[in-house]
Amino acid sequence: MKLFVSSTMHHSFLFVVALLLLTTTTTITVITAQEICTVCTEGNEMRYDIQLCNDLRPRTNGLYETDTDCQDLHLEAYQIGCCLAPPKGYCGYCADGSEPNFDGIIPTGDYVGGENCFDYAYQNKALIGMFSDGSCDDTFMRRAGYYCDCPNQKQECWLCPDGNSPSKPGAGEPWVTDSNCRGIEYIFSLLTEDECESFPMDAGADLAIYCGCGGLNQTEIAAQQEIFQCELCRNGGFVIDPDATYTTVGEDKFSKTCQQADDFARDIIKTPYGCNNQRYFGDAREFCCSNGSAATALLLPSSSWWSMVSTVTSSMSLLVAVVVAFN
Repeated sequence: MKLFVSSTMHHSFLFVVALLLLTTTTTITVITAQEICTVCTEGNEMRYDIQLCNDLRPRTNGLYETDTDCQDLHLEAYQIGCCLAPPKGYCGYCADGSEPNFDGIIPTGDYVGGENCFDYAYQNKALIGMFSDGSCDDTFMRRAGYYCDCPNQKQECWLCPDGNSPSKPGAGEPWVTDSNCRGIEYIFSLLTEDECESFPMDAGADLAIYCGCGGLNQTEIAAQQEIFQCELCRNGGFVIDPDATYTTVGEDKFSKTCQQADDFARDIIKTPYGCNNQRYFGDAREFCCSNGSAATALLLPSSSWWSMVSTVTSSMSLLVAVVVAFN
């Protein structure tokens, strides 16, 4: 028996099939366009058109927005400063994926009472990498997981040798960390045991002394000073005005005088690396020291000064001549 299909039914069938194909094709095209990986999360533009950022572009090839590699790229691009924001909700507190206690308190140093884990999770700064970029494992958030009761995560490092908080929590430290001592205490609390041991020498500074910690080994401190002691003003230079403020209001986080910079260099810095670090003392040496460029400009005689000297010199010559003539 043959099956006959009317012309009307045939055309209707073809129309439905074409419509389905068109709809399917359009839908696939839209989804693909939305899922293609870009350097910055959510397709945002990069902040800077520089080599460091442009080198990230080829790494998006063949990736989709939902790929882990793409999310890692978003994170790295944010951490190195190429993008304004990290990927939302990608990293978590707990390494094993457990639900954290969002009511836990993280003593970040920004607030006296700390911040709860829920609020901190939504701050971009929580996803900054401590030592490496492009991985959730090294973010401030992941390292702070033990504050939020994450299993198998614990504190391994303390700023103060006796395990207590420093006696000067609000003291501002603009040279090494650009933080106050509460913030420094928080940074130390995120370090591993090995990092904790090496950090003071790597940074070239013993911040426990600066923050007024208890449990310090004074014999060891004295011995270290015998080995090396930093000077703010070197090569015969000296501090011109100890009370002068060398930091800039509105630009620098903390206001500091030349004397404070000199004290920090002498008492806190422990290695040649720390002493030679331009980021630590570049501005202070330029402004405060007699052989700094800013100070040299201040010490150079002005044209009016030279005019006065010339006048005095001429007057002295005339006086001498008169005295000689009368004798």
